Amino acid sequence: MKADLNISNWFEEFHDGLFRFLVKLTGDYHESEDIIQDAYVRASIKLALFDAQRGSVKNWLYKIAVNIYYDRERFRRKEELAVDEYYRELISENTPEKEPDFEYSKEMIEQAVVMLAADKRAMFILSLKTGFRDMAEIFSLAEGTVKSRMFYIRKELCANLRKIHEEEKL
Repeated sequence: MKADLNISNWFEEFHDGLFRFLVKLTGDYHESEDIIQDAYVRASIKLALFDAQRGSVKNWLYKIAVNIYYDRERFRRKEELAVDEYYRELISENTPEKEPDFEYSKEMIEQAVVMLAADKRAMFILSLKTGFRDMAEIFSLAEGTVKSRMFYIRKELCANLRKIHEEEKL
């Protein structure tokens, strides 16, 4: 039996079941929408690789969606580990501010980051993923300027952590 290679037919036939499956898998409606959209895009790009002899269209689409989910989870875990490691380094680096002498949680650090001005927050978040040279290019600044700004951003984050800690003690 020849497989129907029309993506729009696949969408109509498999969308509801695949979407319900993804909502159960992710626990998130919006992420499921993103995954299903990515799955159909990837399927249309890789259509030439589909082999009806090896399995059904439905199973192929589900496999694509599950692989996208796994990719996102791997990325999320790597990102969380990188952020956690960066936060630990951030607090332990030598800054004019004394290192906090209290235990801080990831939530406290996230609050401290949110307290930064938008431009500082953008620079800090980008620093989690890229080096000073790339940041300088992105922000159209000299590399030394980026390093200087990151120094003051770290200092401000330490101050924000102290402020949050004091508020929690009240």
